[in-house]
Amino acid sequence: METKVTLLAYINILSGFEEDVKEATIKLAAETRKEPGSEQFLVHTRSDSPRSLVFYEIYQNDVAFQLHKTLPHATSYFEFVKGKIVDDKIEVVFLTPLKSSI
Repeated sequence: METKVTLLAYINILSGFEEDVKEATIKLAAETRKEPGSEQFLVHTRSDSPRSLVFYEIYQNDVAFQLHKTLPHATSYFEFVKGKIVDDKIEVVFLTPLKSSI
């Protein structure tokens, strides 16, 4: 059985780039949802910090996730946000589901 890849990603937008980055993020989300193996791709802003974006992503397996990172819409997004987000950093946190022992 293949393991799904579930992750949270965080970016903090630099002042003055909010609209451009948010618009590009909406386009990225729309294209990512069409990818084979992409099961969930949601993006929100933090209620207490509107320049902070939180991504929630689920892929069928690692192959689908690795593919996502190489597709033109993703690589274009990564290039586009350079210089527009804090430290040019996208923080990624991989999640592991709790397994029931019951």
